[in-house]
Amino acid sequence: MVPSRSPYTEGFAERWAKMAMKPKLDVQVCDHCNLRCAGCLHFAPLAGERFLDLEEYERDLEQLAAVDRVAGYFDAIVLMGGEPLLHPRIVDVMRSTRHFLPGEYVSLCTNGLLLRRMDDAFWDTLTECAIELAISPYPIHMDYVELAEYARSKGAKTFFTGDITGAGAGKETFMRLALDPHGERDPARSFTSCPFGGCYLQLARGSIWLCQVAAHHGSLARRFRFHMHDSPDDALPLGSIVSTDDIEAFRRRPHPMCRHCNNEALTVAPWEQSKLEAGEWLA
Repeated sequence: MVPSRSPYTEGFAERWAKMAMKPKLDVQVCDHCNLRCAGCLHFAPLAGERFLDLEEYERDLEQLAAVDRVAGYFDAIVLMGGEPLLHPRIVDVMRSTRHFLPGEYVSLCTNGLLLRRMDDAFWDTLTECAIELAISPYPIHMDYVELAEYARSKGAKTFFTGDITGAGAGKETFMRLALDPHGERDPARSFTSCPFGGCYLQLARGSIWLCQVAAHHGSLARRFRFHMHDSPDDALPLGSIVSTDDIEAFRRRPHPMCRHCNNEALTVAPWEQSKLEAGEWLA
């Protein structure tokens, strides 16, 4: 189906109202996924099998926990993917997150396909570590209401997540990126009209990143054989962060990677499985 034009081009007032909210911090537990969504915002259909390295993640968490005033700074720490339940050490990922960030709200976001295969250690860890289970209901002929009831019977606090499009309570629609592979957009204009940047920060590879494009575009670039203009200024190394003031300054300004985002051409399309075509992500 032909995507419709997205309503996401924001003005300055709307942009800064959003920036007044606490940012979320996403952790990509797996790059790959067992549900191939067209236009996946984390490029999972294009990714090879890659799991978050637990030792590297614990080093990152230790540095993050040492940042001045970080307690309560983030709205949520979100363990996601790809599909996080594919990680063979997901229990250890959850326990490490809670160990280093004892007072933070943490959720685990899943498409639910593997939930009935999870063992008691998984369910016990969700409860013991006070991690909420966020189930994303896709239009794939699965009884998500029954699945949520099953999760609750295991003691898990559970809720449904919608898409950022805000269309209903599920994933019936997907926002489609319109990335410029040549990087010829005005970074300031792209930043101002961005529905993600600064609000959905990413923790990856020893740094905080402004958005999922900056942090995880490698799979996209490799698949379609083009170079996105990486810059050291796209990342905020954890070792350089003294206080949350540094994160605030980082998330409130355009970054070099913003030149690749044609946010005025964002679209919303009905959910479907990926055909692995460049047009699912590129303008």
